Amino acid sequence: MYIFLFFLLNSVSVFGQNDAASKANNKIKGIYVYQFAKNVDWPPKDKKGDFTIAVLGNQMFYEQLKSAYTGKNIGSQKISVIFYKNISEVKAPHLLYVSPYNKKTATALAKKLKNDKTLIIGEDKGLLNNGVIINFVAKNNKLAFEISQLNAKKKELIISQTLAKLAIVVVS
Repeated sequence: MYIFLFFLLNSVSVFGQNDAASKANNKIKGIYVYQFAKNVDWPPKDKKGDFTIAVLGNQMFYEQLKSAYTGKNIGSQKISVIFYKNISEVKAPHLLYVSPYNKKTATALAKKLKNDKTLIIGEDKGLLNNGVIINFVAKNNKLAFEISQLNAKKKELIISQTLAKLAIVVVS
C-alpha cells in the first residue's frame, strides 16, 4: 500500500511538472524559432510584406509565439504568426513549425511546399532526409537542433554561419 501511494504521489507531481515543463519548453523553442528567422536569409522577392511564421497543430506553441513575437521585425518585415489545424490549410509561410505528429506529416509538407521558400522546422528523428531544413532534437535531455544546408539551398535559403555552428549536425 505504501509503495502504491509513493508511486501515485510521485506521478501526480510529475504531471504538474510536465505542464510547467511544456510551457518552458515552448518558450525556449519560441526563442529558437525567432533566432532561426533572424539567421536565415530569404531571396529578395520574399522580403516584402509581413514575415509569416506558421505553426501546424500545436495550439499552445502558436499562442506562445503569437504573444511573444507578433509585431516584432525580421529585417524590415513585421512578424505575423498564424495557426494551421491541418495540413490542407497550409499555404506558403516564410517559416513553418510542424509539431511532432509523425514523419509522414513533415514529409508531406516538405513535398507540398517543395517549390516555395518556406523554412520547415520539424521535431522527429530523420526528418532532414525528408525535406525538413531544421529539426529539433534532444541531446543530453536538452533541446538542440540539426540543419540541412542541402535542403535550404534547394529553396534558395541561406543559413548564417553562426546558426550552422550552433547546430549539433549540419548536412551539407
